[in-house]
Amino acid sequence: MRITVDSTVINFVEKKPIDLSGYTLIEGFPGMGLIGTIAVKYLSEKLECKEVGYIESNIFVPIIRVHDGLPVHPSRIYADTRHKIVVLVSEQVVPQQFIPPLSKAIVDWIQKKKIKRVVSLNGIRASPEKEGKEKIYGIASDEQSKKMLRENKVEVIKEGITSGITALMMLEFKDRAIEAFSLLGNVEIAADYKAAAALIEKLNEMFGLHIDVKPLVKEAKETEKTLLDHLKKLKEVSGETQRLESQTSEETETPMYT
Repeated sequence: MRITVDSTVINFVEKKPIDLSGYTLIEGFPGMGLIGTIAVKYLSEKLECKEVGYIESNIFVPIIRVHDGLPVHPSRIYADTRHKIVVLVSEQVVPQQFIPPLSKAIVDWIQKKKIKRVVSLNGIRASPEKEGKEKIYGIASDEQSKKMLRENKVEVIKEGITSGITALMMLEFKDRAIEAFSLLGNVEIAADYKAAAALIEKLNEMFGLHIDVKPLVKEAKETEKTLLDHLKKLKEVSGETQRLESQTSEETETPMYT
C-alpha cells in the first residue's frame, strides 16, 4: 500500500500477503522513556514473531541499524499467528512535520487489513503523589475500549494532554470507530526498562501472553546503551541535515536591493 502526500511517500511493504483480520496490533514508537519501542521489540522477540513487512518512506533519517550483521528497516511489522497479534516496531523519531501523514497512513493500513484492535504503548510522568511506579495509565478511543481498561485495572486518564504520533493515531481511531487504547507506563529515567516491563506485564494480564519480564530487566543496562547510542546518532544526523539545508538556503537566496 503506497500513500503520497505532497512530497511525502509512505509505503507499506508486505513480504507476502497475510490475512490480519481480527488481529490485535500492538505498536511502539520512540517516546517518553523509550518504553514503547523497548516493550514492542521485547514482545516480538519473546513471542517469536515473524517479520511480515515494513514501512518504507522518505521521511526517515538516512541511518540504519545493523542487527546480527544485517541492516534492518527502521519501522518493521511482525506477526504472531498463534495469539493473532501483529507488532509494529519503530526505532526512529519521526520529524514533527511528518507525524500527521504517517499517523493517517498507519491507520489507513490498519483499516484496510481489518485489524480488530490497536494497543499503543507509551510513557507518562505521573504526578509525585501517585503511588506505585508500576501503575499503568490509559487513554481510550471509545467507550468499549475504556471499559476494557477499567476491567483490567488500568487508570483511565480523564483530563490531560497527549502529543506525538500516538496522539494523532488515537484521534483517527476515535473518528473511524476503531477499537483502540494507549497504555502508558510511569517513566522515571531516559530509557526506562522497568516501566517497559510493567507494560509487558499488563499485556500478559489482558491477553494471556505469559511473557517472562525478568530477562528484560536483567539485560537493561546493555540494551539501554545500544538504544541510546542509536537515537543519539539519529539526532546528530538529523541536526546536521537541517544545518546544511539552512546553510544552502542562505547561500542560494537571491539578494534584495533598494
